[in-house]
Amino acid sequence: MPRQRPRTSNKQMDRTDLEKAFNHRVQTECSHKEAAEKFGVKKTTLVDAFNRSKKEANGVTYVPVPGKVNMVFTPEQEGLIVKYTIQAAQMFYGLPRIEVRRMVYNYAHACKSKSIPEAWERNRMATTDWYYSFMERHPDLVLKAPEGMSIARIVAFNKVNVETFFKAYTLALEKYQFTPDRIFNLDESSLSTVMKPCKVVCARGKPVATQVTRERGETMTFVGIISAAGQAVPPVFIIPRARWNPTFMRNTSFGSKGILHPSGWMNGDCFVQTLQHLHERSGSSDENKILLIMDNAECHMNINVVEFAIRHGIVIVTLPPHTTDKLQPLDVSVFGPFKTFLRALLNDHALMHPNEHITVHQLPEFACDAWTKAANPANILSGYRATGIWPVNRLIFPDEAFVGAQVTERPAPPEDFVVEVGPPSSDGANSSDGEDQPPASQVIDLPDLSPTLEDDPDDPTGTAWPDPGTAAPGPNTATPGPNTATPGPNTATPGPSTATPGPSTATPGPSTATPGSSTTTPGSSTQSTPPSITPEAVRPFPKAANQRPYGKGKKRLRACILTENEEAIVDLRVKAAKKQKLEEKKKAVAGKKSGVPRKKKPAPVPESSEEEDVRVLLDDSSEYSDDSEEFTESSYPFLDKEPEAGDFVLVRLALEEGRGVGTSVCYVAHVLVTLEGSRLNLSFLRMKSAILRNTFTFPNIPDESEVDAGHCLGVVKVSKGATKRQADLIKVFPPLVPFNMHY
Repeated sequence: MPRQRPRTSNKQMDRTDLEKAFNHRVQTECSHKEAAEKFGVKKTTLVDAFNRSKKEANGVTYVPVPGKVNMVFTPEQEGLIVKYTIQAAQMFYGLPRIEVRRMVYNYAHACKSKSIPEAWERNRMATTDWYYSFMERHPDLVLKAPEGMSIARIVAFNKVNVETFFKAYTLALEKYQFTPDRIFNLDESSLSTVMKPCKVVCARGKPVATQVTRERGETMTFVGIISAAGQAVPPVFIIPRARWNPTFMRNTSFGSKGILHPSGWMNGDCFVQTLQHLHERSGSSDENKILLIMDNAECHMNINVVEFAIRHGIVIVTLPPHTTDKLQPLDVSVFGPFKTFLRALLNDHALMHPNEHITVHQLPEFACDAWTKAANPANILSGYRATGIWPVNRLIFPDEAFVGAQVTERPAPPEDFVVEVGPPSSDGANSSDGEDQPPASQVIDLPDLSPTLEDDPDDPTGTAWPDPGTAAPGPNTATPGPNTATPGPNTATPGPSTATPGPSTATPGPSTATPGSSTTTPGSSTQSTPPSITPEAVRPFPKAANQRPYGKGKKRLRACILTENEEAIVDLRVKAAKKQKLEEKKKAVAGKKSGVPRKKKPAPVPESSEEEDVRVLLDDSSEYSDDSEEFTESSYPFLDKEPEAGDFVLVRLALEEGRGVGTSVCYVAHVLVTLEGSRLNLSFLRMKSAILRNTFTFPNIPDESEVDAGHCLGVVKVSKGATKRQADLIKVFPPLVPFNMHY
């Protein structure tokens, strides 16, 4: 199909004039030329009309020109192609232009089209001319560059997770009767002294315009809090400094709070201070509680946070993981304008103050100005309304919003985990929750359309089908199973051309005809059934494997009332205890590496007073102890063996003249060969750790010498480095602290 091009002339012919000229010549029997000139048509066109009439009729009856005889698809089939491409894009797996052309070619063969062009067969895809004509015929389709989307967000935003959140949220509303001014939403956002610059006016066709900025900026955390009544709480800033400077909060909004943290990131302690700020501004208490909606970020899931909230009357409801872009009012309607205003303010400052960089001392001032403009009542109320939080609207999200979760949906869990959330949508958007736990499924009652077994004298097989005149329950209900029609006396045999059950499937009855033919319904006119093959049958929608794409082995907290969920609170306490134990262990290891001797824990006092039991308990089970104070030169535990080739020995040698005659020092050496006359060929090592005296290494230039075996104090126990970086290190244990070692 060639691409349509604009006409180069205004010569157009009205088909009604051609028919008038045809009838005039038949009635008056004038010449072709005379009839053509009278009605303003071409003579050759009129001659073609008479020839077509002689071929297809009696020669005196006008036959119009057949239109579009070489169409590859029918209008119904093109409609299915449009519907398929739109649904694939809604599932976040849209088709590029070349994939659309390949899919259309395969679909044409599946439909057994008789007008497939040769160019399609040659390239095994539709031509670009057909593609552009198809896009022109369907203006609701457009080619766009997609944005990136995290697989975690696609998986998590589904009906089950949204219903779980609204259950917890409405339960808190009904229990405490919160008013809009007592419902708050809190979230963090990152601010930087160097943000994306605004667009500027420049010359066309030149390289991308540049702007003077710092290569790397400093970041801080901004905490925004808004209420369902349209009010904004003064913000909180996590400033990346260790010492306070009064200029940090200069010219900021009244009531703004600054918290110092070396990295500028939010953690558990900073979040407790943020809740303290919210408590002071809202006046929350056990008698006048407030509801706080927040995500379950790692810095929020802290036992200190939960305990503080319980003491000060803050009821916390957590959002499902990875759903904040749809369920959090701040992300929906406030943070976007806030970043836009902040970017404009920073750009204006850069234009008015060339060569002056913005610092963290100035960033809170600009952020407060942008927050005042963005956190207005209109934006705040719009965010709460769009998420369905206030006014409460459980059905705020249509079925099309959950289409993306179909890619990773899972089978229904066991009956113990089933959560009834109402009937499913027509597009099957009841998907998994994206967590490690099995997703809750929807409970629906399917009609029993199986044949009833009963005695029937007219049925020799002993089976009787339902009354063919009785319609199935529901106007669009089909027998469960792919491409199978409801059994009936006039139902065609299921085969490749059987219609797929869907909204347009006719009600089963005695007048059901073979798919592809016209179906007559009582009280309606004759109409053709939709085509039996869909693009989805040729190119199925993407489906993820059974393995989870993320979060392997990690348990995530689902939406709940955190301050009243005993199981979650116990998990947070266990997590805090493990974290504290790990920090103590790290401190002990750091103290050991720095050379600070550890305090030996006192031995447990036995219940029995017998001396034999006390001796056993006080005995060290390990072969050697890490405390150097226990050993002297006479009590150091050497290995009970004679030096052999390959052993490591401790050798005592006297210093040379000029280096302290009469003083002896000890060396660690490697026995290369044992010689006659009680002599040893040794390779001496160098000390790596002068404080611990337990790590040695071979020098770059080997230091070998023959030493009398009498200078050998004994064979020491060593271990070699296991990693590539420590392969040349030799560790002696216990450390050689009692000896005067050579440094």
